[in-house]
Amino acid sequence: MIVGDTQQKLLTKLLEAKAGLTIDDLVAQVDITRSAVKQHLSGLERSGFVQHSTSRSGGRPKFLYTLTESGIDLFPKRYSWFSRVMFENLRKKIGASKFGSYMYELGVDMSAAAIPRLVGKTRVERVVEIVRIMNETGFAARTIAPEKGDKLPRIECKNCVFHDLSKDYIEVCQFDLGFLSGLMGAPIEHQECMQRGGQACRFKFSPPA
Repeated sequence: MIVGDTQQKLLTKLLEAKAGLTIDDLVAQVDITRSAVKQHLSGLERSGFVQHSTSRSGGRPKFLYTLTESGIDLFPKRYSWFSRVMFENLRKKIGASKFGSYMYELGVDMSAAAIPRLVGKTRVERVVEIVRIMNETGFAARTIAPEKGDKLPRIECKNCVFHDLSKDYIEVCQFDLGFLSGLMGAPIEHQECMQRGGQACRFKFSPPA
């Protein structure tokens, strides 16, 4: 859904009023008709940005509108800025090498939650499921043919969810390696990297010893 100017005004008013606002409150603050407010709220509610509850203060029940988490997420965030500050300070304190190791171990730790999805699958099936997991987190990933003599497909990504951060902090790529290695339970080779001039990021799992 594309949020228009009037809907953005309504969302802003709801953001400012954490306890919620009634339709009449919004009519007074945004200065549009009651029917228009109701129509906009209905659209925003269908899109999951707004929710309502019943308030009985003052006797007659009224609908009280508040933002959902999705509605709050429509407003700008500074996640990238915060991450840069945190990474810069961490790298200064422990050094680039240890920072890379830290990101790798963090990736391994984060893989634990998805490992149950891989239980009982063959190694090839695991690679396919790992691609699904990556796409669920924002990567544009797919399997590509194994190299000559190998049996396992490789993974190719055309989008990196950490692209902006990894420009300045190449150690962030170690998170991906730790995450994929943790899922597969095998070492992984980063054959090509977009931050190092590649057209994509390509990963190859090492065969079991």
